[in-house]
Amino acid sequence: MLRHVFREALVNLWRNRFMNLLASATIAVSLLLVGIFLLLAHNLSRVVEDLGSQVTLSVYLKAETPAAEREGILAALRGRPEAAAFEFVSPEAALEKFRKLFPALREVPGALDENPFPASVEIRMAEGHRDPESVRRLAGEMERLPGVDDTAFDLPWVSRLRDLVTLARAAGYFLGGVVGLAAILTIASVIRMTIYSRQQEIEILRLVGATRTFILAPFLLESSVLGALGGGFALAVLQGIYRYLARNPGKMVSLFHSLLSASFLPPSISWLLVLLGFAAGALGGLLSLRKISI
Repeated sequence: MLRHVFREALVNLWRNRFMNLLASATIAVSLLLVGIFLLLAHNLSRVVEDLGSQVTLSVYLKAETPAAEREGILAALRGRPEAAAFEFVSPEAALEKFRKLFPALREVPGALDENPFPASVEIRMAEGHRDPESVRRLAGEMERLPGVDDTAFDLPWVSRLRDLVTLARAAGYFLGGVVGLAAILTIASVIRMTIYSRQQEIEILRLVGATRTFILAPFLLESSVLGALGGGFALAVLQGIYRYLARNPGKMVSLFHSLLSASFLPPSISWLLVLLGFAAGALGGLLSLRKISI
C-alpha cells in the first residue's frame, strides 16, 4: 500500500504542477513572514542577553566617607547573590574614566575648582537578578547603609527591548497565521479539484473494493508534501535574504548590522518552518478529504 501511496502522490504532484506550485507558494509566503519576524526576534534576543549581562548598579558614596564605612559597604556586597562582581571606583578613577569615554570634554572638569566625581561602588548584576525589581531592591538596601549618598541604574531601555522582542514574535505569528489560513484553504481547494478531476478513476477503485484509506491516502500525502515544499522554499528564501544582507551591509539598517551582529536562525527553529509547512499542508488535505464522500 505504501508503494501505491507514494507513487500516486508523485504522479498527482507532477500532473497538477501549476496549481500545486501556487499552493506551495502561498504557504511559502506565510512562513516567510513568520521567518522574518522570528529572525528579527532571535537577534533582538541576543542583544537583550548581551546588554543584560552589562546591567550595573552604581552606589555613590558621600564626600569624605570614612574608610570603615566604605569597607562596610563592600562587606555588605560579599556573598550577595545579586552581585556578580563589584569594585570601588575612586573619584580620580571616575575622572579618568570620564576623560576616556568623552575625549572631547576631557578639559571640562579641569575648569572646576575640585573633582566633580564622587567615589562609587560599581556592581555588575548577576544572571537571574537583572530584572528591574531585583535591581531596585538591591539599590534600596544599599541606600540605607552608612556612607551611601545615592544609587543609579538605567533599565527602562532593556525592558523596552524585551517588549520589542515579544512584539516581533507576536506580529510574526499573527501575520503568518492569517496568510497561513489562506494557504491551508488554497491547498484544500487544490486537493479537492484533483479528486474531482480523477472521479472516474476513483470510482473504478471503489468498485473493485479499494478502501477509503487506500483511495485518499495519496491525496493526503500530496498535500503534506506541498506544505513541506512551501516551508523549505520559505527557509531557502529567508536564508538567501540573510546572506545577501550580510554580504551587503550597506543594504541593511546599520543598527541591525553592527549592534545585532545578526546571525541566522538556529537549526531547531529553521526546521520548525518546514514542519509548520508540512502541518499546514496536512491540515489542508484533511480539510478537503473530510468533505469528500467515497
